[in-house]
Amino acid sequence: MPPVLIPTECLLMIFQNIANDIQCLHSCILVSRSWCRNAIPYLWARPFSTASKEAKLIKTYISCLEDEDKSLIEEDIILPDLPKPFFDYASYLTEFKYNRLKSAVELWIKIKDQLSTSSPNNPKVYGITKALCNLLMRKCSRLEALSIISKNMPDYTIFSQSPHLSRIIKFSCLFFDECSYRIKESNNNTLDLLKFLPAVCKDIKSLDFRQCDSTAVNKAMKDIIFAIPNLQDFKYYGPNDMIYREEIILPALKSQINSLTSLFLCRVFINDHIFDILSECVNLESLKFLDCRCSTFGSSLKSKFRLKKLHLETSRSSSNIVTLVQTLGNNTTLQYLYLNVLKNAAPRSISIGCSNIVEFHFSELEYNESNNLFNLLDHLNFLEKLTLTDMVLKDSEIDQFYNSLGSHLPLSLKYINIGQLFKPKRSFSTDKFQHLFKNCKASLETIIINQPVEYNDSDFDYIIDYTKKTNSLRFLGLNCLKNNHRLKFKELKEIYNVFIIPKYDLGNW
Repeated sequence: MPPVLIPTECLLMIFQNIANDIQCLHSCILVSRSWCRNAIPYLWARPFSTASKEAKLIKTYISCLEDEDKSLIEEDIILPDLPKPFFDYASYLTEFKYNRLKSAVELWIKIKDQLSTSSPNNPKVYGITKALCNLLMRKCSRLEALSIISKNMPDYTIFSQSPHLSRIIKFSCLFFDECSYRIKESNNNTLDLLKFLPAVCKDIKSLDFRQCDSTAVNKAMKDIIFAIPNLQDFKYYGPNDMIYREEIILPALKSQINSLTSLFLCRVFINDHIFDILSECVNLESLKFLDCRCSTFGSSLKSKFRLKKLHLETSRSSSNIVTLVQTLGNNTTLQYLYLNVLKNAAPRSISIGCSNIVEFHFSELEYNESNNLFNLLDHLNFLEKLTLTDMVLKDSEIDQFYNSLGSHLPLSLKYINIGQLFKPKRSFSTDKFQHLFKNCKASLETIIINQPVEYNDSDFDYIIDYTKKTNSLRFLGLNCLKNNHRLKFKELKEIYNVFIIPKYDLGNW
């Protein structure tokens, strides 16, 4: 029987759905010429998203260089003599991250020249990066996202002369205020590009500005905001010095009150005027404050916010977390809440603005905050997903915490995730399932313990007993240190129909 040929339209739909799975796309290009021809554009759309493969990309891109690109490289830099590729790889680019390109060139040169160390200030790195940047900007007819960094930026005309720059819908800029000659020159190149963007980039929907204390740059960024007719997602990171200023960029958001849906602010001072502007953003659904300082404000703004997601991450000494939740929360619309402080907070007061949330994420819990957490959980009658990460618990406190946690889990809860993102200390260890399930009345469908633990068979017995009792568990994810529980996993899968989440995929659930 001859092989069945899949129509090109179907292939494209398949590849579109696995566009973020680089390993799978690599396998697809090996199936046949037809699969290869149709999968290559997806494989090379975001080539700098996988750091481990970046150095290998450079050799391929160098083989694509034309005389116009090579003329930007100094004569004493000798490129390898490579055959012309079968595909026009540069034309498939949709996401261009200049810093990742520069890092990849740096690593490629280190490997090729067998250097013990690499330097971003190496003229060879700068020359080849500039040539490749010119190639990509000339060819990238599918460009959607551009990310730049002010260090070692080439002349802005490489970007401004590209006929494809106007296509971008996402733009990100990281700016460094440093005094060396090379940095000053690069910063000027970056500033020139920022000043040029408002004239051509009218379709930007997402902006990401980071770490700038330059009035000229902030003004250029403000002009970009004013020039965009339909900004939807805005991220802004203040300088690392933690000197809180009244930012000149934020008032420009007044021009986006009808389009802005997502806002992330980090290390900035938010005064009453900014809060007034935010309250006028009629379509704002997601708001995230990270290490921000807020002025005092009344409750007059409360009725104006219609957020679906609220993320408040602040210092443990912060005293206005309750007021923020009450002001920004809305029982009618709020579905997701992230907090990292419950110290000295009144859970009943917090629940006024978020009693109907379905997803709650709390991080950096200390034991003296556990009663506040339990009281809050008692008032979240519609909660379906609970995530606890980076808990700071002493060994003597862990058993009591999990005993109490199980009894306070809302009956509506379907998902629990106990994770470890940044803290090295684990809060979950063997036999904790006994304490967690002992008083748990919730019928959990998903249980994820994303902390490295060496489990015993008895731990799986508690899971199996819980599954028998509730008949609810459908997904289980454990970060097991040892893979010696195959029989228990097999029992859960075959007898109780529980899907075991692969360890490498725990972070995506």
